[in-house]
Amino acid sequence: MKLGLHRDEVIAWIEDYLAAWNAHDPVAVTDFMTNDVVYTDLGLEEQFEGIDAVRAFVDGMEVGFSTDYRFTLGQAIVTSEAYSFEWTMSGTNDCPDVERDFPATGERFDIPGISIGVLRHGKIKDNRDYWNMTTYLTQVGLMPEP
Repeated sequence: MKLGLHRDEVIAWIEDYLAAWNAHDPVAVTDFMTNDVVYTDLGLEEQFEGIDAVRAFVDGMEVGFSTDYRFTLGQAIVTSEAYSFEWTMSGTNDCPDVERDFPATGERFDIPGISIGVLRHGKIKDNRDYWNMTTYLTQVGLMPEP
């Protein structure tokens, strides 16, 4: 994938990337990444290195987080070497997270976040997602309001 600096191309690239996430398709998501990608989720305090690790993470979201999660795009900035975009992930907490011992509550959530990363030859080489776990836990009823 070759990225130009035209606004429509930039937005289309990010929209296509988020569409892969919204389809809950691990292969489509990682098609946007280099084989040696490093994907860091700071809300979870976890890092995934390489395509297989990221695919497992994406695959696990539908069975250990939410069956209907989806992302909507906010503001975005992309160059040929880097990107940053705001997003909101929404869905229903309808899956227990066994790893973190969080039960399913059936409550809806809307989590704002931002992704920032480095591109190599038009693919994601390094990604960091920033979002607040407390916001999520409060919205789904697993933590009282701060």
